[in-house]
Amino acid sequence: MPRFRPIAASALTALLALISASCGSSGPTTITVTPSTPALDDGDSIVLTASINGGKSNKPVTWTLNGPGSLANSTFPSATYTAPNILPSLAPEQVPITVSLTSNPAVSATVTVTVNPRPGINTQALPAATVGQPYSTVIPVAGGTAPFQWSIYNGPIETGYKVGGALPDGLSLDPTSGTVSGTPTGGGTWYFEAIAQDADNNLAFGGFLSIQVNPAATTASPIPLLNQPLRPTTVAPGGPSFTLQVSGTGFVSGATINYNGAPLATTLIDASHVAATVPAANIATAGTASITVTNPGAKAVRSNVVYFPVATTHTDVIFNSVPNTFQFYIPSGIVAADFNEDGKTDLALSFTGDEAVLLGNNDGTFTSAPGSPQRLVSPPYDDFGSPYAGSIVAGDFNHSGHIGLVVDLLQNEAANVFLGNGDGSMSLSSANLANAEGDSTNAMAVADVNGDGNLDLAFASQGGGQSPIDLGYGVGAFTPVGDINFNGGLLFGIAFGDFNGDGKIDVVTTSLGDANYPIAGYTVALGNGDGTFALAPGSPVFLGSSIVGVAVGDFNGDGKLDLALLDYDSNNVIVLLGNGDGSFGMPVYFPTGQAPYAIVAADFNNDGNLDLAIANTGSNTVTLLLGDGHGAFSEAPSSPYQVGKDPSALAAADFNNDGKLDLAVANSTSGTITILLQQ
Repeated sequence: MPRFRPIAASALTALLALISASCGSSGPTTITVTPSTPALDDGDSIVLTASINGGKSNKPVTWTLNGPGSLANSTFPSATYTAPNILPSLAPEQVPITVSLTSNPAVSATVTVTVNPRPGINTQALPAATVGQPYSTVIPVAGGTAPFQWSIYNGPIETGYKVGGALPDGLSLDPTSGTVSGTPTGGGTWYFEAIAQDADNNLAFGGFLSIQVNPAATTASPIPLLNQPLRPTTVAPGGPSFTLQVSGTGFVSGATINYNGAPLATTLIDASHVAATVPAANIATAGTASITVTNPGAKAVRSNVVYFPVATTHTDVIFNSVPNTFQFYIPSGIVAADFNEDGKTDLALSFTGDEAVLLGNNDGTFTSAPGSPQRLVSPPYDDFGSPYAGSIVAGDFNHSGHIGLVVDLLQNEAANVFLGNGDGSMSLSSANLANAEGDSTNAMAVADVNGDGNLDLAFASQGGGQSPIDLGYGVGAFTPVGDINFNGGLLFGIAFGDFNGDGKIDVVTTSLGDANYPIAGYTVALGNGDGTFALAPGSPVFLGSSIVGVAVGDFNGDGKLDLALLDYDSNNVIVLLGNGDGSFGMPVYFPTGQAPYAIVAADFNNDGNLDLAIANTGSNTVTLLLGDGHGAFSEAPSSPYQVGKDPSALAAADFNNDGKLDLAVANSTSGTITILLQQ
């Protein structure tokens, strides 16, 4: 076997040098990039550094971006990568970046940058809760860098206006975990915007969330809905005691007629009629009483008000305008009620982005209530801009015994809910709003449509002939339960009534014509008693071209509800007598002033028949049509009455308590309120 001789150290060194020289100075050239697994938040920057292993360490390199973002200062040995702004709530973006030798692109290295999006919260409905049951849920957040700080946004969007949002009563938000927990105390749906701030101080806005709180199972009496007229509609002062009969919907055993808030001994005739004896002392002098009906219950809410004048009959109605100094920018809605509970009739109105309460002095003049005017707030899911006030309705929405308000936001798909404090001031409910679902609205109506003892809302929507229904839960919160599809054009007017006599509340809407529905008209939807409705046979009914306002009452004394509609284009009131099954007879036309826009029904001359007052925007007048009790009308001798420019809303009440009904007129263009007192 051959033997190898050991090689001396000096000879080994020479040999290695020879091999190295023949193979290159340091083996194959490679590139390394640090950091090797970079990650950053969107919009942030990071410096990437390249190292050349083998060959010359300062060879020119080329940086190549293979995804979103940008590279800057891309020379040897580094480049600055700036991440893109990725939409919140999306998955992290993987962005490859390659560095290669300029002289030999095959020698390269690629690193993938993980771009973490800013924190985002998806608009969504969180899991539902139930009154009285413990609740807990975590608001989901995507992106961002933990840990987070949580809050609920309820701040200004511009001077004087707010985006309104709050958690349901009884629930709270843990600011460190995003957990909403507690035990809800009231039913309804609350809308709010959550904010998450991550460790890098990035904010997640736009988390428009909602929690629906289902009510606990309870039994309650319905809130009655009163019809006009009363029987009798009026009596002369100084007469004997008499029997007052009230018609409506939703009367139960134990129902009580209230005369100026004082209960009378009442007899239930049936679910649609109650009667009581009014003592002679109550009508000793001229004046006007407010008539309501209350069903029994721990949280009884009085019905809507029907006024009962105590005065003699007069053949003509002469109005005098009462000067006032109030100026409102574009008043759009007006309603009369006793908001401070002093026995004098007050007014509430909506204008621009505000609501105001005016307290009556019992002489046709008014003073501002505490805290008036009060700004409206936008819903968190639609802060279209400054809320623009539309129609206004009154009612006790939280079983407090005090009258509150709901103000339509018109273009924000919502209405603000105000709770009365009993002194004329108003406080936003904790829920702030009712959701009008999906489109701008022109009008509202209020009644207890599902008979649970809480007031509900219906909206007349401008788009697609839809009428959203919101069920109330007695705490100033509402839950939308769907739309009534009226198959009409732009809905404009809306009113409740039992049109088929089944003891369940129905709804009627009016509509303007549009490109899809060139013929306007009216539609009746019959209530099922649970908050749902179905179109009445034969609806919609097309007539006229721009049907706007609607008034409901028994105009011919047959015990069936009738309709009075305004045709804006033809300058007519259209009267349709009810058949008692949800359908109506042939239209009869009565002329008004130019461009009639708003209408109220009441007995203005105390003859026992319902009359009609109409605001005419084209002639800046109010027309008064006196009813004959058989469904026909004729203009009062002193009509029309001059008011401000573009009268857009009416309220009828006795503002000086002389037993004669007066009118309050909101004039949209002149920004004034005209008070017309009867002589």
